[in-house]
Amino acid sequence: MSVEILILIGLAFALPILPTFWAIFDIPKRRFATDKRKMIWFFTVSTLPFIGAMLYILVERRHTEPLKDI
Repeated sequence: MSVEILILIGLAFALPILPTFWAIFDIPKRRFATDKRKMIWFFTVSTLPFIGAMLYILVERRHTEPLKDI
Protein backbone atom coordinates (compact mmCIF):
# COMPACT_ATOMS: atom_id res chain seq x y z
CA MET A 1 0.00 0.00 0.00
CA SER A 2 1.19 3.47 -0.75
CA VAL A 3 1.51 6.18 1.86
CA GLU A 4 -1.27 8.24 0.26
CA ILE A 5 -3.77 5.41 0.66
CA LEU A 6 -2.78 4.92 4.30
CA ILE A 7 -3.24 8.64 4.94
CA LEU A 8 -6.68 8.60 3.32
CA ILE A 9 -7.73 5.58 5.37
CA GLY A 10 -6.46 7.26 8.55
CA LEU A 11 -8.42 10.43 7.76
CA ALA A 12 -11.55 8.43 6.98
CA PHE A 13 -11.45 6.97 10.49
CA ALA A 14 -10.24 10.09 12.32
CA LEU A 15 -12.52 12.79 10.88
CA PRO A 16 -15.82 11.37 12.23
CA ILE A 17 -14.31 11.23 15.72
CA LEU A 18 -13.45 14.96 15.84
CA PRO A 19 -17.05 16.24 16.30
CA THR A 20 -17.53 13.70 19.08
CA PHE A 21 -14.51 14.89 21.05
CA TRP A 22 -15.48 18.52 20.46
CA ALA A 23 -19.02 17.89 21.75
CA ILE A 24 -17.79 15.96 24.80
CA PHE A 25 -15.53 18.88 25.75
CA ASP A 26 -18.20 21.49 24.89
CA ILE A 27 -21.16 20.06 26.84
CA PRO A 28 -19.71 20.70 30.33
CA LYS A 29 -18.92 24.30 29.34
CA ARG A 30 -22.53 25.17 28.44
CA ARG A 31 -25.65 26.00 30.45
CA PHE A 32 -28.63 23.76 29.66
CA ALA A 33 -32.25 24.15 30.74
CA THR A 34 -31.77 21.35 33.30
CA ASP A 35 -28.91 19.19 34.52
CA LYS A 36 -30.88 16.15 33.37
CA ARG A 37 -30.88 17.47 29.81
CA LYS A 38 -27.12 18.02 29.98
CA MET A 39 -26.58 14.44 31.14
CA ILE A 40 -28.85 13.08 28.40
CA TRP A 41 -26.85 14.89 25.73
CA PHE A 42 -23.55 13.77 27.23
CA PHE A 43 -24.82 10.18 27.25
CA THR A 44 -26.12 10.48 23.67
CA VAL A 45 -22.85 11.85 22.34
CA SER A 46 -20.87 9.21 24.23
CA THR A 47 -22.92 6.24 23.07
CA LEU A 48 -23.67 7.33 19.48
CA PRO A 49 -20.37 8.99 18.62
CA PHE A 50 -20.76 10.69 15.25
CA ILE A 51 -24.56 10.80 15.07
CA GLY A 52 -25.00 12.04 18.65
CA ALA A 53 -22.34 14.72 18.22
CA MET A 54 -23.85 16.01 15.00
CA LEU A 55 -27.33 16.10 16.55
CA TYR A 56 -25.95 18.03 19.54
CA ILE A 57 -24.08 20.51 17.34
CA LEU A 58 -26.94 21.08 14.87
CA VAL A 59 -29.95 20.89 17.21
CA GLU A 60 -29.20 21.46 20.87
CA ARG A 61 -26.16 23.74 21.04
CA ARG A 62 -28.05 26.79 19.78
CA HIS A 63 -30.44 26.44 22.76
CA THR A 64 -27.63 26.68 25.30
CA GLU A 65 -25.34 29.45 26.42
CA PRO A 66 -21.77 29.41 27.69
CA LEU A 67 -21.19 29.20 31.42
CA LYS A 68 -19.87 32.45 32.83
CA ASP A 69 -16.50 32.28 34.56
CA ILE A 70 -16.54 33.49 38.12
